[in-house]
Amino acid sequence: MYRMVRVCAADQPLQRIVWRDSNDVPIRTFELTTVTYGTASAPYLATKCLQQLAKEGTKTHTAAAKVLKEDFYVDDMLSGVSTVEEGKLLIKELIDLLQSAGFSLRKWNSNSEELMQNVPEHLRDERTMLELDSSSATIKTLGLVWEPNTDSFRISTPKWENDTPITKRIILSDASRIFDPLGIVGPVVIQAKLFIQNLWKLQCSWDDPISHEMQEYWLEYRRNLAALDDILVPRWIGVGGETWNLDQSLEFHGFCDASEKAYGACIYLRTVTKSGAIVVRLVTSKSRVAPLDNPTKKKKRQTIPRLELSSALLLAHLYEKVMQGLRIPGKLFLWTDSMIVKCWLSSLPSRWKQFVANRVSEIQHITRHGVWKHVAGVENPADVISRGMTPAQLKYQTMWFSRPQWLLLDEAQWPRTQATIESELDVTELEESCVTVTLQSTPPSEFFGLRSSFTELIRLAAIVKRFQFNARKTNRNCRRLGFLTTTDLNEALVTLVKLAQQESFPQELADLTKRGCVQDSSRIQSLNPIIIEGVLCVGGRLRNASISASRKHPYILDPQHPLTKIIVVHYHRKLFHAGQQLLISMTQDIRIPAPDLLEVEKEIDHLKNNKAAGVDQLPSELSKYGGEALARAVHWAIVKVWEERVLELEEWMEVKHKIARKRPFISKANKAIRLKFANEHADKSMEYLKTVLWTDESKFEIFN
Repeated sequence: MYRMVRVCAADQPLQRIVWRDSNDVPIRTFELTTVTYGTASAPYLATKCLQQLAKEGTKTHTAAAKVLKEDFYVDDMLSGVSTVEEGKLLIKELIDLLQSAGFSLRKWNSNSEELMQNVPEHLRDERTMLELDSSSATIKTLGLVWEPNTDSFRISTPKWENDTPITKRIILSDASRIFDPLGIVGPVVIQAKLFIQNLWKLQCSWDDPISHEMQEYWLEYRRNLAALDDILVPRWIGVGGETWNLDQSLEFHGFCDASEKAYGACIYLRTVTKSGAIVVRLVTSKSRVAPLDNPTKKKKRQTIPRLELSSALLLAHLYEKVMQGLRIPGKLFLWTDSMIVKCWLSSLPSRWKQFVANRVSEIQHITRHGVWKHVAGVENPADVISRGMTPAQLKYQTMWFSRPQWLLLDEAQWPRTQATIESELDVTELEESCVTVTLQSTPPSEFFGLRSSFTELIRLAAIVKRFQFNARKTNRNCRRLGFLTTTDLNEALVTLVKLAQQESFPQELADLTKRGCVQDSSRIQSLNPIIIEGVLCVGGRLRNASISASRKHPYILDPQHPLTKIIVVHYHRKLFHAGQQLLISMTQDIRIPAPDLLEVEKEIDHLKNNKAAGVDQLPSELSKYGGEALARAVHWAIVKVWEERVLELEEWMEVKHKIARKRPFISKANKAIRLKFANEHADKSMEYLKTVLWTDESKFEIFN
């Protein structure tokens, strides 16, 4: 096939070779003009030519183009038709289409002798035609052996080298030679997988001979494989053909099961002929060994229910592959003998623990058009593949190759699916997830919704408290009048914090009042909370530090409470939409539980992406002289010093980031700002800052 594909003339020098027959003959140079076998690109180029040929022949050779596109494996074709007439047409179109590109499709074979008469004699498989009536006339197809006269598959037993010492490398090589892509003899192959897993568990080296007992077991396994030669599996699975009733439904039945050592799945296809006969055929199967426990990684051996769930996931993936290959619609029935798995699959994945939830979610998605049912273990054919079986036993296992007998009956006579009663199942095996939900026992007060500004909310609270104080008869002679003082505003803030904490942490306040500590399950337990003058604060070793009381024991607030959001919004706008770290460092007077900091960060991102109009408005003169970015940064830094606050590292980095484009330099020392402008309007900008934003020239130092 490769030699029929010509390489582009520009690429032919890349396939240049030199050659001479002997040392006495001059060296000759050759260039290979066609695709060369053995090069990395050869399979792709040959396959791409077939695909392009199928694309070009879609209109002229419809049937051949479809087969050429879907039923070729490199240069081998394996396809089928429903009637002899369709076969004759396909043979003619394929020969014509391939010959138009210089390809000649040889070694034709079919289970229909009438079809073979339409194939030119020089294109037929001579061995088959000569031995067509012989039961030993076979043709190997993708590692399987096909007998055209019986239209059946069989497994060809490899020939072993008995003189070679049995090592782990030899055993792995022997197991790989049993090529069973359809899983026809899956129960036999799983025994080899389990034996290799046992070698791995014993940590046997690759090239050292294994123990005498294990060698005897493997030699016996080799000898038993000879019984596979007598097993015949029908190639036709019941789809297509003159006897297929298109009006009847087509059904896929998948079975899964698990044991302590392995788990597996198999799929059968159930069809009904025109005469009403029911045909059930094994389509494919898949098996896997159960994972071993690993003490070094604290990985325990999986429980039986989890292995059953893994087999259900394997069945879902297997069904997905079958549908990709067959591309035929049909009803889907999936069977398991585990009531726990059925309970898992009938509920939302969020109910279960992570391991179960992930697999349940994927299974429900893949098999969303199917129905999960329960079947007894003795009637489950997947039980055979999960436990393994010798070739001699498999030969007489009718339930594996044929089907469960009840599939030949009407649906009303199938095993009835029992209702899943969770109360009768083991609670520990169900692995139900414990979801911790934080609920406020008391809804937030309407007072927090009266003002959206933190400053206005504090002033409103202060006014209300003053009114309460002045309305008391005992305070008639000492009423508070005039402007609100700092004391009034601080007391108002403490009152609002107390109210928010009573709504968010009622249980914690009660525990601290009675027992002096919160419960271990409390989300603020890591903050070592204490009560100071009725306010829930952060405890710890900072009580002896030489810092302000608000920094020693910050208030604890719930991130979901409206007061917390109002405070975050206030500082966020005050800092001109600063980043997360800067904003959190500036709100040191409050403390949010560590698991809930993400909520605050989300709120910050929301604010940054949805800035209110006018928040970053700057004096027009300053914007004109220094640029908007420069003006914003300088104005921000001036305000910070104006409030007599020492610039921290995060704040300083934020200033540098904001003014990086204009290249000024700002530093903080002794509550003074040193400004260096890299533009021609430096003098005017500084003069404006002095006259408008600042009055004390001693706090400015201008340098070039």
